[in-house]
Amino acid sequence: MIYLDNAATTQINPVAWQAMQAMEQTNFFNANTLYLGGIRAAQAIDQARTSLMRKLHATGGQLIFTNTATQANHLIMDHCIRRPNHHLVITAGDHNSVYLYAKARADQGYTVATAPLKRDGTIDISALEQLITAQTALFVFSLVNSDIGTYQDAAAVVAAVRARNPHTHIHADAAQAFCKFDFDVTQLGLDSVTICGHKIHGPKGVAALWVRSGINIEPPHGTLNNAAIVGLATAAENFACPQVTELHNYLVQHLPAGCHVNGINNNPYITNLSLPDVFGETVLNALSAQEIYVGLGSACAAHAKGNRTLDAMKLTPKAQKQVLRISLSMNNTLADIKTFLTALTTVLSAIRSHNIL
Repeated sequence: MIYLDNAATTQINPVAWQAMQAMEQTNFFNANTLYLGGIRAAQAIDQARTSLMRKLHATGGQLIFTNTATQANHLIMDHCIRRPNHHLVITAGDHNSVYLYAKARADQGYTVATAPLKRDGTIDISALEQLITAQTALFVFSLVNSDIGTYQDAAAVVAAVRARNPHTHIHADAAQAFCKFDFDVTQLGLDSVTICGHKIHGPKGVAALWVRSGINIEPPHGTLNNAAIVGLATAAENFACPQVTELHNYLVQHLPAGCHVNGINNNPYITNLSLPDVFGETVLNALSAQEIYVGLGSACAAHAKGNRTLDAMKLTPKAQKQVLRISLSMNNTLADIKTFLTALTTVLSAIRSHNIL
């Protein structure tokens, strides 16, 4: 099997899995209890929290553990958007968890605006500036776009919003960026950030929301998942993918004739490919039969009729169906990429020769 859909989810790091097993077997206590076992469990969670905040370069604030990145995004959006006059601004490339929340608020009569993307997938900062008003309570953006992988210039985005309204809360969904890029939440001036376990070889079912000092949010009620939290922190501590740039460069330099990369492509982990007059789903199915797994875009929007990111980049409806998303991880090798490219070339040739689109 060759797995090239790591933006959807990743295989758990054995080191993280071992740490989780140890927690489940020896430190399984409820961290809210007052006896020694519970105290030790709480200490393990505090250590995980400290480790993750250090990874974010957070000098203070609160790290709240959640079940999913969607829950973390909704937690901060619920905190900031409470009344119809609380203006919300998102971007055209945001994850479904943000887009659907914003749509629901708009349907309820709230004021919602969407900042467009440029053709290269970056946020149109000039257009964004015009959307920020004195009533804008919250601006949300994805630090890395999950469809095409664009790594946004967060410093420029934050500066543009602050210039228009210094009181606007700025939230970055960093589920696809955490550990893959070294960003400093304090230096960037972000108010809150979402991170996620299963995108970095950690467990599914655990994520976290960091909020800066001065913002008090009530964490979700319930017993914390000790093992998952420790698994997330251990995965973050042990995330390393030194070969990713080499693999990405080889991929884009040896694409079959007629294929090209969409967007600015400044992120080696995610590459969105346009295919030569062939539907991506057809190619995906043919590759899947060979146990080579790729994606079409964000897994949470896999069954949608179109792709909002590609639509914002002005790709035609037909062109939006003629894409593949290749996303790499610390487990991939150059042999994987070479095998994929050979298979892709063969599949494209076979499809076109039989006029199967």
